Amino acid sequence: MATPVANETKPAPPVSNTDSPMLTLIWGAALLGGIGAFIAWGLTHAYPGS
Repeated sequence: MATPVANETKPAPPVSNTDSPMLTLIWGAALLGGIGAFIAWGLTHAYPGS
C-alpha cells in the first residue's frame, strides 16, 4: 500500500485587483490596440501630399 504524501496546507496568497488575469488581458488588448491604431494613423498620414 502506498503511504499518503503529506499535504502542506498553505493558504493561497491574496489576489489583488491588479493581479487579475482578466484585467491583465483587457489592459494588454487595449495597449496593443492603441499601438496598432497609432501605427495605422502614422501610415495613413505619412505622405500628406499624395
